[in-house]
Amino acid sequence: MQDIIYGLVNSVIDGDTFIIKGTEASESNKNKYSKWERIRIANIDLSELKTPGGYRDKVKLESTIQGIEVSCSVQSRDSFGRVVAEVELL
Repeated sequence: MQDIIYGLVNSVIDGDTFIIKGTEASESNKNKYSKWERIRIANIDLSELKTPGGYRDKVKLESTIQGIEVSCSVQSRDSFGRVVAEVELL
């Protein structure tokens, strides 16, 4: 079973990465998570901010999830320490 963390989206970094303020974690989680986690959305790869389309992708994600409670089904941590997760709006 995958770890699941819940939180309020605090800020958006780019088109596929954001920061949540954790509000709850599944009792069956195998790993510990901090109150603030950087989440990388699994299975998408959008433009970085400094490339064409990067700012547009960030604004689109902000308009979709900024200030929204989300559920993150954790897949792994990447080499930058971000939680890689499938994300669902609550």
